[in-house]
Amino acid sequence: MKTGTMVLDTQKKYGSRALILSIGAGLLFLALGQKGICRGLVLGGVFSAVNFVLMGQMLRYQLSDNRKASIQRSFLSLLMRYALLAIPLVLAVGSDRFDFTATAAGIFMVQLVIMIEHGSRLIFASFKH
Repeated sequence: MKTGTMVLDTQKKYGSRALILSIGAGLLFLALGQKGICRGLVLGGVFSAVNFVLMGQMLRYQLSDNRKASIQRSFLSLLMRYALLAIPLVLAVGSDRFDFTATAAGIFMVQLVIMIEHGSRLIFASFKH
């Protein structure tokens, strides 16, 4: 049960930070008059957070004693998450309301938040020594 709690905490931490970053960046671009970029960042950021949550939730179903079933579940989970991430890209291509590049960048918000956190840890750890 402890592992499940750690996964939920990690999901909450990075998912909420990714949403805050995408909304904050979106508001900055909205203030600059770039509505399409704002919408794209927020749309991609929301789907990025949902994808991250689904990845954590599906993790427990992918682990099993049966190797074949585990591989099938992993593959199905991957396909489902790729289909989910395709939704904002298809919306951005089909609509002038969303900037495609900003939407694609928003899809990587969770990864960006993780890299920023670990990069800042490395930088600040070097100042302590």
